[in-house]
Amino acid sequence: MTDGISLAVAFGFGESLGVKYISGFLVFVVGFLVSGVLMHQALYGKAGIFVWSVNEDASAGESVLERTTLEPAPFSDVPASEPEAKPLENKEKKPAAAHAAAPSAKKNPAGEKKEESAEISLFNGKDLGDWEKTQFGGEGDVFVTEDGELEFGFGAIMTGVNWGGKVPATSNYEITLDAMKLDGTDFFCALTFPVDDSHATFVIGGWGGGIVGISSVDDLDASENETMNISGFEEDRWYKVKVRVTDKKIEAWIDDEMMVDLVRTDRKIGLRPGDIELCVPIGIASFITRAKYRNIVWKNIEVGE
Repeated sequence: MTDGISLAVAFGFGESLGVKYISGFLVFVVGFLVSGVLMHQALYGKAGIFVWSVNEDASAGESVLERTTLEPAPFSDVPASEPEAKPLENKEKKPAAAHAAAPSAKKNPAGEKKEESAEISLFNGKDLGDWEKTQFGGEGDVFVTEDGELEFGFGAIMTGVNWGGKVPATSNYEITLDAMKLDGTDFFCALTFPVDDSHATFVIGGWGGGIVGISSVDDLDASENETMNISGFEEDRWYKVKVRVTDKKIEAWIDDEMMVDLVRTDRKIGLRPGDIELCVPIGIASFITRAKYRNIVWKNIEVGE
């Protein structure tokens, strides 16, 4: 008799606990969906959830759920006189001049002339060119603004682009760009770049908005290895980003402040497993954060520069 009572009490307690967990889960789901609806309304000004909108299908006479898109900004006001950036894969060598080298030409200690390293614009300010929208799944819109800037909209996860053209080198080069955080609470710039036969990412504002560093070094991401820094970033402000890769080091700056000075000899350099692997060979990404970019430039450098 006592065993029967104990069993009944235990069964009743277990049933109550199960109802509690189910109720908590339902509250979470409802809260998550409401957040998605509110986010979509704030971003796009119409009904929908996250990056999907409720649209009327005239032919079927019913409402359908479709991916929300932003119309690319027109470029008719871009001055015709503005020089067009040279795409990466169409790099052409200019014929050597017959006259003496320009005063800006560098000389080595022996007095021999050396041509300056070529700078190649990776973004022409008019369209994506050789950049491709990275298919993370749930990504936000990617478009070029009327001011000639590359902009990422909010996504359910990461939003970004990856380079579809040829890469001139995997070491002894620099990549520079300007990046601006518009809105959000996580990284507004994750610059992925080649390192010999591997790749790495310079993360700016990750893990809640403040972590800066290289992912990954010896299988440790930017929040765990010695390249980690903590910094604050303002919205609507341009930050100058530079990454330099040489045979011995990976270095990175934000504005004039060096953030990374990593000797890569005998170190394992690679990407953090996951969606960031879609960003090779060169990629720019943000995480649930609106951002924009400009002045994306590649420069081959001489060892010792």
